[in-house]
Amino acid sequence: MDPTAYYYMPLFKPGAFVQWNHQRETVSHVVVRRNSLMVYLVGHESPVHPEALHVAPTAFRLTRAPDRL
Repeated sequence: MDPTAYYYMPLFKPGAFVQWNHQRETVSHVVVRRNSLMVYLVGHESPVHPEALHVAPTAFRLTRAPDRL
């Protein structure tokens, strides 16, 4: 795997595990409102800014790859 062919960024999606306030939490859903990303966590009513969360980055390919059957 060539590391230059990938872009790494955090991916917040439902069910993903994140670390917030030194505790492991689960993402409930994500909302984009007024050009701002807000992450809602399971069991919490108020949203959290993504900068406050720690999640392992996900690798995205920068080049096209053929679909595998």
